[in-house]
This record gives sequence, structure tokens and C-alpha cells, in this order.
Amino acid sequence: MSVRKLGGVIVLLSLALPQATWSSPLDPQVRAFPNSVTQAFVKKGIAADNFTAYALPIAPFVHRKPHAYAHGSSQLVNPASVAKVFTTALALQKLESTYRFKTGFHAVSEPVDGVLAGPLYIKGSGDPAFLSADLWASLRQLRTKGVDIINGPVVLDDSAFAEQLPSLGLAEEDAFDDAPHRAYHAQPDALLLNFGAMSIDLKINESTVVVVPEEAPKDWAFVSEINLTGGGCGAWKNGMSVDFAKAGRDVVVTVKGNYPRRCGQSRLPIRVPAQDWLWESWVQEIWLQLGGKFAGPQGGQVIKGVTPANTIALYTHYGKPLSDLIKQINKWSSNVMARHLELAVAGTPEAFNVQLKDWLKQQGISSNDWFFENGSGLSRDTRIDAKGLVEFLRNMAARSDFPDFLASFPRAGADGTLHRRVTNVDGFAYLKTGSLNGVRSLGGYLRDREGQLWAVGVLVKSPRAYDSWGPMESLLEFLYRAE
Repeated sequence: MSVRKLGGVIVLLSLALPQATWSSPLDPQVRAFPNSVTQAFVKKGIAADNFTAYALPIAPFVHRKPHAYAHGSSQLVNPASVAKVFTTALALQKLESTYRFKTGFHAVSEPVDGVLAGPLYIKGSGDPAFLSADLWASLRQLRTKGVDIINGPVVLDDSAFAEQLPSLGLAEEDAFDDAPHRAYHAQPDALLLNFGAMSIDLKINESTVVVVPEEAPKDWAFVSEINLTGGGCGAWKNGMSVDFAKAGRDVVVTVKGNYPRRCGQSRLPIRVPAQDWLWESWVQEIWLQLGGKFAGPQGGQVIKGVTPANTIALYTHYGKPLSDLIKQINKWSSNVMARHLELAVAGTPEAFNVQLKDWLKQQGISSNDWFFENGSGLSRDTRIDAKGLVEFLRNMAARSDFPDFLASFPRAGADGTLHRRVTNVDGFAYLKTGSLNGVRSLGGYLRDREGQLWAVGVLVKSPRAYDSWGPMESLLEFLYRAE
């Protein structure tokens, strides 16, 4: 039976009300989830000891003091991308919701008669959402400030993450699932551009497959070595590979694999492994489009380097506030953006694990056995338990920045990773999802039909985990009905 959608927006608006003055009563008595909920998992081939769940009502209580519900809730399980709720919360704690990353455009001196004598330095601080449109707007600002000619190279300064890079485990990330070309493998970079990725469309032209980029510099060429095949349109992305090659200023992107004709037109987001190649092409193309010129022996060259201490700021681009960034991270589960927050907050993945666990201990959440390999959840080793997850979510609901935190979660049946999932509680729940091979997870908030707010977490580890969305919907509907 499906929950009524009417009024879903209205009932959740009250979640944004200040709650810092709420009392902290003892946790309600814990009951086991009813057999109908647990059997929904078992019927899908997910054994009772292969999933764990916890649901905790959050004060103030409506009409009564409801019971909490648990199933194996202290068992350690990989949360996959649900780990991002901890990363974004810690960022709100350490950086605050108004924090903005900066990208600086520097020179050794002001331009004279339209000529910038010497290099233009572009210094990144790790903005995870800097786009080619932002680069265009920034270079346009230089033009309006009177820069006509850059008499020297453009120097890309990505040194802000230089100390962290050795500990990021890039080789291991590349081999995570033997698909290093997939966009979710984009790696942190202090000068990340376009999320370290791009999308290409696969279009069938009679007996061939043509690849067309959604957005790419004009000196990038895209070559298809894709075989058109029969059969069903299954997990075709797993069989693709992408090669990048550079000759002079030209970049050739070759896409290889088998593609079922039945798939029709599809989109393949891919990782761009060499960020400086992308910067080089866009800087040269955009500057000339804007009527700018290069001069000098190194004019037009785009190289990597470090910004000298004695430079002046010609222009500073301020990125989106953190409150907006965490919406992109949690709603669409951006791994690389989460990694950027991890590095901005803690410096290294190891320090992030320590800081996060210390913060949780300060909240009274025992986390000695928990482990966060990184801030994205793209890990085989990260471990949490459902009870601690839900206690953490309950604690976040008492913070003054809870409205920003809540707004970052996908809304059931409406947007983000839930735009087509858990539609039976459409409008009544904000939930972060997680997905890896053999792992499915869910964590967030639900308002039941009596108006009671719940924190809920479900963690599944099973060869049949891919089939757990239906049982999760059953669990959420049970909570909604407040029976």
C-alpha cells in the first residue's frame, strides 16, 4: 500500500524550525521491528543477519513517547555513500555553512597599457565545484580590468593538496572495481575543473556508435572503437574503457567496448585523469574567445608551478557556500566533492578518520570500532553501525545548522538519488543512499503520519543487496504508519 503524497512538503517544513532548545530525554525503549518488516528482507534472499536497522524518534514527541526499533543495530557494516552524511556534517562543524573556497588569479604586478608582464598564476584552494563557466567568468573579469595581453605563461598552482596527495591512495582507487574511467573515480585536485569528469553521449548511426561530448574544448577529439552488439541493455558501462592521449595541444579521447543496439542513445560520464590538460585547453580557448592575446617566448603555454609569495591578486573567484556544496554532495553522491571536504577539514584521510571519530565520541557515540577510510564512502573497509548512525542523525537535528544539513539529503521520490526510489513515502522523508557491490544503505529522516520525526538507518551486506530497496520501503512505510 502506498502512502498518500498530499501534504508531503508541508509536513516536512517544520523540520527546519530551530531545535537547539529541545531537551535531551532518555532514549525511548527499544523494540524489535515487526516480523513483517524483517521477513520482507528474507523473502528477497537477504538473511536476517545480513542487514541491520535502527529507528529512533526525535524529541519533541507527538502525543506519546514512541518506541525505538532495532534489528542487529550494533553490527558493523560498510555504509557506502551514507558515509557522506558524516563528512558533510563535520564540514559544517569545522568550516560553517557560509564557508567558500577561493580560486585566485595572481600576477607579479598590475597590467600596464593592457599588458601583463610575466605569468598569470591561477591558484586553487580545492573548490570542488569550479566549472569551465566559472573560468570563463573569471578570465572575463581580467579583461574588464584591463588585461589585454598575457606576456608569459599561465601557471596552474595546485599545490594546496601537495602534502595530502601521497596519502590518497590513487592507485588503489583506480583499481577499486577495475573501472578507472568511471566518473565516480575522479580524484581530488586543488584545481579541480568540472568535477574532474565529463559526459559523452553514445549515439547509434546505422551500424556504428558515435561518441559526442556534452562539453569539451574544441581541440579535443573523440574516437569511437565501440562494437555494436545484440542482446539486452544491461550493465554495458562495465565493459567500457576510455583512453586519453595528448599530442602537442591536441587531446584524443578513445572510447572502447561493446554496446547493445537495444540501449539506443545513452550517456556515459567519464573521469578526466589529467586535470592540467583540461585547464590548458580551456584557458587557451576561452582567453582567445574573450579577445585576449598571448605574447612572449612562453606566451600561450599553460604549465604547473607555485605562486610566488610577492604576487598581487588581480581577481578572486569565490565558490558556492558550503550549504550549497553539501546539497550537491549528498543529493547526487559526489565522491570527489566529499573528498575535497575531507581534505579541507582534516588535511589527510588518516586525520579525517581521527577527527571524525573524536567528534562522535564527544557526542557520546562509541566509535572505537568504527573506521572511515575516506570521506566519500568509496571504500571496502569503512565500518559503522546503524545505532550509532541514527544517534548521530538525532544529534544533528538539535543543531542550529540542521536546516542546511537536512536540505542536503535526497527527498524521497523527488530528487537526487531518490528521485525514483522509496516513492511510497514521497514527500515525508529525506534520506541519503549508499550503494556498492554487495552493499546497500539508507540513512536520514522521516516524518510519520502523526507528525513524529524519526531518524532511521538501514545497512545491508549481502550478495542480494541489490534487491533490498523494496524491503527498505516496507520498513519506512511501517514507521510512517506509526502503528
